[in-house]
Amino acid sequence: MDPFGKLGVDLSPSELQETAYEILVGACRSTGSGRRLTYVSNSSSKERSQQPPSLPLPHRSIRTSAASKVKKALGLKPETNKSEENNSGEPGAGGHGNAERKRGGFTVGELMRVQMRVSEQTDSRVRRGLLRVAAGQLGRRIESMVLPLELLHHFRSSDFTSRQEYEAWQRKTFKIFEAGLLVHPYLPHDKSETVAQRLRQILQTASEKPIETGKFSEPMHILSDVVTSLACRSFDGSVSDICHWADGIPLNLHLYRILLEACFDLNDETSLIEEVDEMTFFTAADRMMVEVAKDANSIHDPDYSKILNSTLSLMLDWAEKRLRQYHDIFYRGNIELMESVLSLGASAAKILDISHEYGKKRNELDVACSRVDAYIRSSVRSAFSQASVAVATLHACYAIELQKFVSSISELNPEAIQVLLAAEKLEKELVEMAVADLVESEDGGKAIIQEMSPYEAEAVMNNLVKSWILTRVDRLSEWVDRNLQLEDWNPQVNKGRFAPSAVEVLRIMDETLEAFFLLPIPMHPVLLPELMGGLDKCLLNYIVKTKSGCGSRLTFTPTLPPPTRCTTSSKLGAFKVKDRLFMGPGRKSQVYSRNGDDSFTVPRLCLRINTLYNIRKELEALEQRTMVNLRNCGFPDENVANGKLALSIASCTEGILQISEATAYKIVFHDLGHVFGDYLYIGDISSSRIEPFLQELEQNLEVISLTVHDRVRTRVITDVMKASFEGFLLVLLGGGHSRAFTPHDASIMEEDFKFLADLFWSNGDGLPADLIDKLSHSVTSLFSLLRADTGSLIEQLKRSTPDSNGTSAKLRLPLPSVTGQWRPTDPNTILRVLCNRNDKTASKFLKKTYDLPKRSKHNSSYDAL
Repeated sequence: MDPFGKLGVDLSPSELQETAYEILVGACRSTGSGRRLTYVSNSSSKERSQQPPSLPLPHRSIRTSAASKVKKALGLKPETNKSEENNSGEPGAGGHGNAERKRGGFTVGELMRVQMRVSEQTDSRVRRGLLRVAAGQLGRRIESMVLPLELLHHFRSSDFTSRQEYEAWQRKTFKIFEAGLLVHPYLPHDKSETVAQRLRQILQTASEKPIETGKFSEPMHILSDVVTSLACRSFDGSVSDICHWADGIPLNLHLYRILLEACFDLNDETSLIEEVDEMTFFTAADRMMVEVAKDANSIHDPDYSKILNSTLSLMLDWAEKRLRQYHDIFYRGNIELMESVLSLGASAAKILDISHEYGKKRNELDVACSRVDAYIRSSVRSAFSQASVAVATLHACYAIELQKFVSSISELNPEAIQVLLAAEKLEKELVEMAVADLVESEDGGKAIIQEMSPYEAEAVMNNLVKSWILTRVDRLSEWVDRNLQLEDWNPQVNKGRFAPSAVEVLRIMDETLEAFFLLPIPMHPVLLPELMGGLDKCLLNYIVKTKSGCGSRLTFTPTLPPPTRCTTSSKLGAFKVKDRLFMGPGRKSQVYSRNGDDSFTVPRLCLRINTLYNIRKELEALEQRTMVNLRNCGFPDENVANGKLALSIASCTEGILQISEATAYKIVFHDLGHVFGDYLYIGDISSSRIEPFLQELEQNLEVISLTVHDRVRTRVITDVMKASFEGFLLVLLGGGHSRAFTPHDASIMEEDFKFLADLFWSNGDGLPADLIDKLSHSVTSLFSLLRADTGSLIEQLKRSTPDSNGTSAKLRLPLPSVTGQWRPTDPNTILRVLCNRNDKTASKFLKKTYDLPKRSKHNSSYDAL
């Protein structure tokens, strides 16, 4: 991974290298020196006197040795000149002379060209282009121009070996503009800045077709204006004299790295090339101190020595005040000054021949090395004595170790939580220390705080706890799916009247919540909803599967047949099976076969009701325990846990109602169909009364009373009573072709219904009388219709039918709409009574008025209401 970051622009290493070389050559030509820099090897003084004038090299032995120690600590080493050794291995046998012959006349510029792997042809083209730039920009320094733009102005395709090479160079230049002015600008762009958008459009066009760069080229003029405008921006809004086209990070870092790598040996990346190694120590101050050292050794005048010592002491004190705290004094903007100050201090110390650390004279090398060592130690101590720096360093060091620890954690454990909590506490205290120490600084400590990247220990704990939650929720989900398939819902083997699987699910949920609150973490309220949501989802799956297959009220309720007219000549035979009940989707085996699947018998359905009731009760208790646990953890807001299991609780309530109704209607219309729908009032009414139905219904009520929990028992028995009353009404009003009644039959029906209602009252031990009266009203209110003569019924029907009085006798009336409620004044109710009336008057009226067909076996099946 590149430590400088990706450029985000498709610039190849060779394109970056060529750009860096253009900058290097342009900077060298912009120094104002009219001659080429020439490297001169450090040979004997006689050899040096024969060389052209160059910068002096004072005290190379001291500087090279001191620098070597520093470079050794950094893992660097200077390039050794093996030619200094003769064949016998002894040094000094003409080494520098051989080296000079090998590298004689080799300029630093040429050396850098070789180091950067730039061809002579490219070098020649760059220098030629820079000459053209200089001819048109006399006296203008390189930092006041956009170098690639100037080269773009002055290069022609003839400067390249081919048109393709020229266009490739042009594309490289445009990518440099994109990287330096758009992607990584020195000064960030405003979103509304149109100049940047304009440049982006120009570069997009140029990527498809090369731009003509002639003197009168309009696109080139536009490009120059846009590039110059972006490059000359400043933070205060004024137009800057300095062009910033390669200053943005990380473009500048990539270019600097290329230049820096050129200073190292191509064959040994840890060795600086000798020419660069020596050139880095040439300063003007050094030259002056060399002359002072010469005078100090040659002049022995006491007054001179006194003044010299006083002056050098002041200089040394001035330099050491800065060097002993160089971390605070020097920074990126003035780092070059530090080199001069260090050189000045070392030279002054050598001349004075003193050592503040040891108080005794030493040789020149020891003086320089001891000075550097003392400055480093003093400045580091000074830096770390500042609490803000110490805090940031400790924070960063601990962050490294913490990251190693976190990466080794595979699952939540007490040790991991303990370390993360300690890290969170440490970070909080370190930040508080830094803020307290820097509260009076210029920025209030914001800079140092921003450098302290958060540990995010809480986020790590959150992720670990979430993983812990997910693991346990997944386990519970798998357990539910697996064990529900094994549950047989047999109340005879469940003495607690609840399904064992439900008891186990609730136990696992309770243990999971207890374990969650035992975790020594501070974010229980934050993550509790996620845990309870996951548990709620698993339990909801259990509840849904518990209800699945039980059917509903509509599954077992027979549908009302279409109205037909009764004929006195009809022989009243028994119901056919297909005439009785409507089959719901997928429920055929349970409706038609008494010996089929026994998974949904009345006792088993009662066990499901009990199970759902128990789940709902335990969930409410579980929510209360969760609130207590929250208070014990120091979180008084109980709303965090309130309602988090609402889906399961609501589904239990819904399931109890569904299964209760399904059980009731299954008993009445399916299990007891042979004594109710297939028997009651078929043929001779006096010989097919309700007694057999009551006997078997009573047995079912006893099973319900013994099996269903007392808190929901009344609900189930009430549903059985409602189903019985509804079934009784269907027999009276929609009994099919096998039933026909006369007004005299009403007294028998009324008496039978009273027996039915009394069964549920059970001499006061059953359902409340007022509830029975309320639900039985829909039946008892119809006995007046059943007792009425046919003529009265016909008149009532005509009066209750809208617009029937004004209708011609020859026109038929529309059938009354089905309201779904049986009332004495309801036209559909009166019509149904007439349809079951066994006399000719009713039959003729229905034929004449509604054209109803006669009853037959083919039209007597129950259709949808």
